[in-house]
Amino acid sequence: MLVHPVVCGYGIAFLIETPQALFLVDSGSPGQQQRVISKMNELGRKDLKLIWITHAHYDHYGSAAALRNLTGARIGIHLIDADYMVLARSPLGTTRRYGFIYPHLQRILNQTNPLSTTLPDVLLSDGETLEKYGLNASILHTPGHTPGHSCLVLEDGTAFAGDLLGAFPRPGLQSLLATDWGQLAGSLEYLKSTAPKWIYTGHSRQPIPGSALQKIKNGAMPMNK
Repeated sequence: MLVHPVVCGYGIAFLIETPQALFLVDSGSPGQQQRVISKMNELGRKDLKLIWITHAHYDHYGSAAALRNLTGARIGIHLIDADYMVLARSPLGTTRRYGFIYPHLQRILNQTNPLSTTLPDVLLSDGETLEKYGLNASILHTPGHTPGHSCLVLEDGTAFAGDLLGAFPRPGLQSLLATDWGQLAGSLEYLKSTAPKWIYTGHSRQPIPGSALQKIKNGAMPMNK
C-alpha cells in the first residue's frame, strides 16, 4: 500500500495505491481533477474506486464530482456533512488567529471557481468501515472543524486526519476554523486512542509520526519536544 499526495489547488488529495484498486482521500479545490488523473496515468492505473471526503470544505471536496464523472469512482463522506456537499456549501464556523482570512478568501474563490452540487454515493458514520468497497479502513467521527468531520484509519496504521490537525510550524490541533471549538479536544483524543503510526493532515504532503501525535497537548506539541 502506497500513499501519493497530490497538491490540488488549496488542498491536497491523497491517492492510496493498493494492488486491487486506487482510493482517494479528499479531492482538493474545484477544477483540480486533472492533477489526480495525471498521477493515475503516471502510475499506469485507471481503477479509482472510491473518493472519501474528510469534510465538506471547498478545498477538500471541490473536484470530487468531476473526478467521479471521469473515473466512475463513488464519493463517500460522513453522513452529517453530506447535506453541505449537496447544497454546494462549505461551512467555516468561527475563526481564531489568522483564520479570519479564510472566509474572505473562500468568498472570492467561490465567485471565480464555484463549488458544484455533489451528491454522495456512500454515507457512513462512526465506527463503520470501507471494507465492502475494497479498503480495510475505519471511519472516526471527529467533529469540531465541521459537524461531520471524519478521520480515516487504515489497517496498516496510516491515518488521514483532514483538518483536525495542522502540521506547521509543528504538529498541533486545529486552531484557525471550527464550527464547534469545544469538540476539537475530544476528537483529538479519539484519534490518539487508535494509536496510528503515521498521520497525513489536509495541507501537508509529509505525514506526522504517531509519536508526535501522542505529544500534542492543548493544541500544540510542547516546544521542547
